[in-house]
Amino acid sequence: MKNSLEEFTNTLKDFQSVLRTTKFGSKNDFLDRKNSTPITHVKEQALSAELSYLYSNYSTLLILPHIHINTFSSLHPKLHIFGKGSAMTKKNNPWKNGKVVIAHSFNASAKKIWADTTQEQTPIYVSDLEGNFLQLTSSINMFFKLLIELCKSYNFNRDKEPKCGSETNLWDLHREKIVSPYFANSIKDLVPQEDIFIITAVFTLD
Repeated sequence: MKNSLEEFTNTLKDFQSVLRTTKFGSKNDFLDRKNSTPITHVKEQALSAELSYLYSNYSTLLILPHIHINTFSSLHPKLHIFGKGSAMTKKNNPWKNGKVVIAHSFNASAKKIWADTTQEQTPIYVSDLEGNFLQLTSSINMFFKLLIELCKSYNFNRDKEPKCGSETNLWDLHREKIVSPYFANSIKDLVPQEDIFIITAVFTLD
């Protein structure tokens, strides 16, 4: 039986392959990281084996419909300065309780998606407005398997998409009436029945 890291490496290869069949995102998304430009700071971070592998081997900036996968650099606290002179500053720390923000939902709710670096297989969580953590998947491997199904859900329904330039509400209806149910049905054998609603909401709905 494959261990969790071996499974994860295979899932990432499958994910990269599926991305090549999609028309969203960029051709530069999720490329193999060149050996000439390694991330030297990976070893300095308190990352799980899966996250270390992910950031050491792939360029991770990726925008899919409703899911934005963050870059390695986003794991570092940043100082944002607004205005000039007596500027207002704000610190953004993506780390909390042994978890780190690796993605967020790209919709009205904009839920943060956290990877737990303290547990085996790197479980994935979402946080609500109050900052409470709700487990989304039991492993980061499953999270990427769900991303594969998300890509397929859009790919297999291209013929039902509104015409290019259509009003936003038509695209919203397409996602709600076509893509979301297709995605929910495609993951029913991957995750527990009781988790399908929250996963579908985070991956496809506002």
